Amino acid sequence: MLNSLYIKHQDLKEAAAVERRRQYEEARRQRIFNARRRVIGIDATALEHQVKEKHEIEQDALERRRKFEEEQRRQTQFLERKNREQKLLRHQLENEVNHFRSLYQRPEQSRDFDLFDPNGLKKSLPARVGDDDPRLSISGAQIFDGEDLTEKDRKRLQMQQQRSWLEQQIRDKRQAEQDQIAADKYLEEALEAREQRVHQLATEERNIRHKIQENVDQYNRHLMQQQEYERQQKQREDEEDNLAEIYNNLTSDMLTENPEVAISNLGPNRIIPYAYKGMSEAELEQIRIGQMQQKEEMERRRQEEQNNKEAWDQLANDFDRTVVLKDRELNQRRHQLAEQIRRENVQLSDEQQRKLAHMDQVVYQNRPTMAYFEQFNTTSR
Repeated sequence: MLNSLYIKHQDLKEAAAVERRRQYEEARRQRIFNARRRVIGIDATALEHQVKEKHEIEQDALERRRKFEEEQRRQTQFLERKNREQKLLRHQLENEVNHFRSLYQRPEQSRDFDLFDPNGLKKSLPARVGDDDPRLSISGAQIFDGEDLTEKDRKRLQMQQQRSWLEQQIRDKRQAEQDQIAADKYLEEALEAREQRVHQLATEERNIRHKIQENVDQYNRHLMQQQEYERQQKQREDEEDNLAEIYNNLTSDMLTENPEVAISNLGPNRIIPYAYKGMSEAELEQIRIGQMQQKEEMERRRQEEQNNKEAWDQLANDFDRTVVLKDRELNQRRHQLAEQIRRENVQLSDEQQRKLAHMDQVVYQNRPTMAYFEQFNTTSR
């Protein structure tokens, strides 16, 4: 919605600029074809109009820069809000995991809790209670020196098994932390790359507009110098014509009807005003040809301005299209990263389910029952 409003605003500004240039061209055409105003000197009205136009361009640049800064602030606030939401979501997930562990993964609910139950010895009865324990039988073989000869090996194996389980848990936890750090780093790099691209595009636009402004200023200075040179040249020519006219009035025949008398000695295109009898057909044809050439030159310049305007419009459209494509690419990468994390989580869940199924179906398949323990000490044999 914001991009559409911005594009509409840009279109209105471009239309106003086109209308303003058209009015300026119409006024300039009237000044150029007006012979009385063309020979006066510097066109002060045109210079004032150029100054006003330059001021409007600067105001447009400031407004555009302000909008870019406002958009940058809005993007920064959006990223900060998303980071806060992500942290809050991560905190909620951790709380849910801890709550699940406290409900369904307590130590006393594990299969091998009896191996590391701190109160296991307190709950179980000793092998015998005194020498007169009624549970002792003649063939029970309960009273011997050095009972439980495999106690050290059994404890060593139990300690090795616990150590291996602990190391496996530590490795799983470290791997999960490394995966989370890698995902956060990739997201930060993607956001930083997008911000750098936006800054780069803004810098390129400022440089291009600065170059255009320099070219316009250089053209105006060149035009002012050329007008000053033409004015001085015209002044010198007027002085020379005045001197020639005074000389011709003193030395020529004012009543002659010979058209050759009107030709000035200063050049083939100079005439003597008081002896001039009108223009010939060849001179009139030459003037018409010059007017046609001026018209073609004006049409060519108008076409060049139109082409420059279309080129700038194309450049602005390409810039907007590039920003939209980069935004879409960043969103697509974010979605791909989220999808990859989801697939990895599903894969880890499947592996855990297969591991649990393997433990239930293979490892703990021949689990001893109470009948196995109750068969001992039932007879004297």
